[in-house]
Amino acid sequence: MSVSFSLPIPRPFVRQQPLDGPDDTALMARFRQGDHTAFNRLFDRYRDRVISYSWRMLRNREEAEEVALEAFCRVVEGAWSPGGSFRAFLFTVAHRLCVDRLRKRQRTVRFVRLWRAAEGASVTPEQSVSADEQHQVLEEAIASLPEPHRAAVLLYYGQELRSKEVADILGISDQQVRSRLSYARKRLRTLLTLDERED
Repeated sequence: MSVSFSLPIPRPFVRQQPLDGPDDTALMARFRQGDHTAFNRLFDRYRDRVISYSWRMLRNREEAEEVALEAFCRVVEGAWSPGGSFRAFLFTVAHRLCVDRLRKRQRTVRFVRLWRAAEGASVTPEQSVSADEQHQVLEEAIASLPEPHRAAVLLYYGQELRSKEVADILGISDQQVRSRLSYARKRLRTLLTLDERED
């Protein structure tokens, strides 16, 4: 049976909608008792979030969909244990799958050149930049961060996880998460400033 995903690419760091209905642990308990509709609720609840995170890590739609499907398959196989955060577990699995795929590409892209020299007429101060263009610039700046810092930014800001949850997912200390976020914020400010100067 094939499973297809829609892939809405959200605005960077738009506040996530509250999760309505039973909590994740209760839904997993019902699923293990044979209630497959409970798993469907979890799938619908987190599918687009996992795909969005995976897409931003991998920058590839097909791979992002595959990572999301594989992460949920791990849930079906019983890899999650009660007592821990289901959401943190799901993103831990997705993150590790993304890292595996990045390594298998046999290349590590640490920085993406974002700001190219303007060709032709330069943009005058009077010309406004649309919201979509601003979002695109930010997405590209995030994509240019080193993978460890990009992961921290996407999990902390994009998925609104606590720094401790991010630390658990990435397998590092809370202090290291905060350090990566601090570096990422400084780097993004620098990149966005350079972009404004080039305009």
